[in-house]
Amino acid sequence: MKFFKIGLLLALLFIEISVNAEDMSRSAEIDKIYQEDQKTRSLFKRGDVYDRPAELKSDATHRMRLFEMMVDDLPWSAEDFALVSRIFQHTNTGSESEENESWRSQENHLLGFFFARKAVRLGLLNEGGGMVGRVDRYLKASGIPRDYGLELVSRTPLKVCPINPTITDEQRLNAGLPLKLNEIMLEFCH
Repeated sequence: MKFFKIGLLLALLFIEISVNAEDMSRSAEIDKIYQEDQKTRSLFKRGDVYDRPAELKSDATHRMRLFEMMVDDLPWSAEDFALVSRIFQHTNTGSESEENESWRSQENHLLGFFFARKAVRLGLLNEGGGMVGRVDRYLKASGIPRDYGLELVSRTPLKVCPINPTITDEQRLNAGLPLKLNEIMLEFCH
């Protein structure tokens, strides 16, 4: 019994160390994002000339990474993630009719993408189409060509890939899509 208790204590200690290391890594990345954000803001406050379109793209990229980190840390079920993904795709600001996509808060589509991706990672493979759909809605609402998005290549085995892999993530960012699809879809496009 004594060895069992010692083994259990060591296992709990290992888990605590692992969680703390992950928290420190996440905190360091959040701090880096914050410092980059503040650097841009300090230029603005001093009246320096800076590249406003680049700032907007950088801000969106930072928010996407924070959304991704947030979703990856939530202790929810695959079904919960799938439902939340669908809810985010239907966010209505109330300013325009439902026939017009531009009233949707586009970043909510991308947050919905991360929720769908997490559902797939947890085994709900039918949400692969949800990943594609959330990016499609963002592209449509933003006026970005669909070939910048994703396609469901196969359901069994699940394979979701960028439609046009020759489009770089930098080109996507310049077009207004702050997701690094080539990079983040590697696990699904094998």
